[in-house]
Order: sequence, then structure tokens, then C-alpha cells
Amino acid sequence: MRISTQLYTVRNEIAADTLGTLKQIASFGLEYVELGGLNRESVKDWRGFLDETGLKVSGAHYGMAEFETPDELFHVMNELDCKTIIMPWISSDNFASLDTLKAFSDKLIDAGQKAHDAGFQYLYHNHDFELKDFEGKTGLEHLMDIIPAHIMNFEVDVAWVKVGGKDEVAFLNAHADRVKMLHLKDVDQSRSPIWTIAGDGTVDMDGCLAFAAANNIPFGAIELDESPCAPLEAVQKSFEYFKSKGLS
Repeated sequence: MRISTQLYTVRNEIAADTLGTLKQIASFGLEYVELGGLNRESVKDWRGFLDETGLKVSGAHYGMAEFETPDELFHVMNELDCKTIIMPWISSDNFASLDTLKAFSDKLIDAGQKAHDAGFQYLYHNHDFELKDFEGKTGLEHLMDIIPAHIMNFEVDVAWVKVGGKDEVAFLNAHADRVKMLHLKDVDQSRSPIWTIAGDGTVDMDGCLAFAAANNIPFGAIELDESPCAPLEAVQKSFEYFKSKGLS
């Protein structure tokens, strides 16, 4: 597994100095970034940034609105050599019942089919509310049942699984056939902010890394929604932790 970093972590730094921030990320030894918090218009000029820094794009978070004109999105992704598009968030209202989830799933299926037909992998990134149980399963498991694997699979955020009250490693192993990427986020709910540098929280990171190795997961992304220190410092320290585990 290669380590990437979700750029939502450094969203303010990216907004202030895109190229300078990417250069700093590259200086840590990271080779991949995952796009997030950006629309396709704002990354049209990134080919030059990637060439200058040597960074590559492991995946990109884009919401449903981008699929209203998907050809433009797919063109930008191809320009950046990115073949994985990830749904970052949908409203928790869609997980109120199986009926509401089925209704919204039609939109996800449509987006996933468009992505699949254009040669892209389409994944769904979870938060905690999808881990609530109703009608015998979690919302995320219902979503797995509704949407077939050739249309959509999953980028599992292991910290949000824990916040949602589930065992992150058990959940990964139970759904190994549908997990294609990870967010290697760490958390300690006794702190404020609850998000921590990787290895400094309560997530069973060793178990998550063992799962990744056993299942040939290609990418795990560093992410902190909020950082306990400067965000770039948090990225660097998290990457140092993963390097200590033999990853790069």
C-alpha cells in the first residue's frame, strides 16, 4: 500500500499557496495526494503543479453536482492521470430509512455507471452516520447490498467507523471484497479536536495496516478534519509514523 494525503487536511494552505503547499508535501517524501475540497475548475491548472513537484493523484473526492456535466469532470481527471473518483459525503437524511437510502441510491448508481463507462473506479467515502444500524444492518452495509460492486465500491474511513461505534478492523475484514482504499485517519474522542496524528489515537492502526497488506489495498490516505498542530506538521508526522511501519 502506498501512502497518500487527502488535501482537505491542508485546505487553507492550498487556498493560500497551492504550489508552495504541494512542494512542502513532496519534501516530506510523499509521492501521492488525494484531491478534496476542490471543484474541477480549480484543478485544471494542476498538471503543471504535479509535474513540478513530482506528485501524483491517487484519487479525487467529487460530489454529485459534478456529475451533472460529467464529461468535463472526466476530462480533468484524465489530464491529471487520476482514475478513481470518490463520493465524499451525502446528507445523513438519506440514511433515515431503507426507503430513503434506496431512493438516493439511484443517483449514486447513475453517477457510478457514468464513471464506470468512462473508465473510472467509483468509490464512496463514509462518515459515522452510515454506521448506525437499522433493519438489521448498518446503513453502509445496506448501501453495499443496493449498489453492485461493478458500479461502486468503498473508501473506508477507519476513524469514522470507530466514531460510529463499530470495530474498524472487524468491519474491514467483514467487507474486504468491497473495500478498495482506506482513509488512515486516527481519532481520540477524549481530546479536542478529536482527530490525531496517525498512531497517536485509538484506532487499531496495526490491524488496519495488516488488513491492507492482506487485501492488496493500493492506497491509504492521511487525513485530519482538524489538526492538533499545524496541518502540514500533522501530515508530516503522520507520514513519519507510516514510514516507521515500512510504508512509503
